[in-house]
Amino acid sequence: MAMEYFSGIAGVSLTFIVMMSVCTIAILLLIFGLILDLRKWAQGSVAYGLEPEEGKAGSIPAFIKAYWKQLRSHEGVHHGQSFWKSLILDVCLQRRTFRASKGRWFMHMLIFIGWMGLFALSGLMFAAEITHMLGVHFDIEAFRNMLQFPNQILGYMLLIGVLIAVVRRLFIPKVRQNTNSYDSVLLITLLIVIITGFIAHAGRYIVMGASAFTGVDMIFYDYQLWTLGSMQFFNTYVKELALTHSVLALFIGFAFIPYSKYIHMITSPLTILVNKGGEK
Repeated sequence: MAMEYFSGIAGVSLTFIVMMSVCTIAILLLIFGLILDLRKWAQGSVAYGLEPEEGKAGSIPAFIKAYWKQLRSHEGVHHGQSFWKSLILDVCLQRRTFRASKGRWFMHMLIFIGWMGLFALSGLMFAAEITHMLGVHFDIEAFRNMLQFPNQILGYMLLIGVLIAVVRRLFIPKVRQNTNSYDSVLLITLLIVIITGFIAHAGRYIVMGASAFTGVDMIFYDYQLWTLGSMQFFNTYVKELALTHSVLALFIGFAFIPYSKYIHMITSPLTILVNKGGEK
């Protein structure tokens, strides 16, 4: 029997193959976008002091070679930090942002940890499902339920971080002036992804029965909140809501990264590392 997902249409769950096909499309879109970005970045990687020829596509191998050379170089603009110190302090802990603004740093860390943590849990669950399909038998439902609690924690971290970002753009004049409609759309869509995720999770509580969830996972009892007191609407369309979240998360929270300002999650660390740290 084909493995079924909780997501579905008209009350019918989608199979693992269907969801993996959707995931594959999202991954291909991500890869294609990254290739386009690399070709664009490679326009400046022909040789030192030379301008790229107009209309000529950048060479991705040339960019990678130039980046690697600069990363290993001790000449030029850099701050003298080791690779690991820059990675830990300036990329992971975002030390420069902390020095500039404690509040903005707190917001960034919530979003960073929440986003990357949820991404890691999704990858872990995907690996478990593939392993299970390959014939390694274990209780896949117990494993999935084990991830529910950290999933909730990370989800709330991401939600709080995004809400702080929204509040900053609404009530801090300087931030509001630097916010355009594109930024607003990104924040709104990200909020929709997060909220539909909580609704789908809460709906699963209702459909499976809250008694099926025990231990630390029940610490929130938030399924009543996200379904407005277990409204029948959420019970009826819970699979559709779960599917909406899955599709939005895949295509907005993942595949859309190289086509949007989310790309700074990749470019900022690359820049910091090649400069060997942030400002002292």
